[in-house]
Amino acid sequence: MLIRGRGKAETGLLFTKPSDVVFADFDGRTLEMKSILKPPNESVIHGELYKARRDVRGIVHAHPASIVLTSMAGIELRPIFGGYDPRGMRIAIKGIPIYQSSLTLHDIKHVHEMMEVMGDNDICVLRGHGVVVCGSTVEDATIKAIKLDHLASLNLQAAMLGNVASISQEDQHVFLTRKSTGMGGGGPETLWRFYCEWLKKG
Repeated sequence: MLIRGRGKAETGLLFTKPSDVVFADFDGRTLEMKSILKPPNESVIHGELYKARRDVRGIVHAHPASIVLTSMAGIELRPIFGGYDPRGMRIAIKGIPIYQSSLTLHDIKHVHEMMEVMGDNDICVLRGHGVVVCGSTVEDATIKAIKLDHLASLNLQAAMLGNVASISQEDQHVFLTRKSTGMGGGGPETLWRFYCEWLKKG
């Protein structure tokens, strides 16, 4: 697997460069002996998921403040919006499993416990810690992580406002059962291009 390396020469997740990415086996052992960076301790999360799920081709493990705060406060990530963000809405309607331990996942035993909670879902929130998101590609996993962060941010703000209701059960049912018109909106490729352009302007 390719994974962001750790070490004295790194500049942190936000400023990751291609040279910060290292090649490792699924047990977290480096396959680049000349690299000054090594796979992180939490590479066990990635490796065990890749071993167990052949459909997974990209994994994001990150620590968005919105996820940390909502999970600590017990704020459920509800479908409080609809057409505003259909991808985020779908994540909320499906439901998001929560692994209750906030420990850093260095140990295979704890990773397997997390995977048991995660089941066949592509997302698992780690209470007071962060999130693990799986995707069919790196881009797919990243977009899901971004949408999850946005969902958590709005639920956090809604909790501060008071009693903000979820969208109706009828709307949820229609959303999940209706056929897409195939018009507008674009797919993951369009979203990926948007986020790439957004990063350039940041």
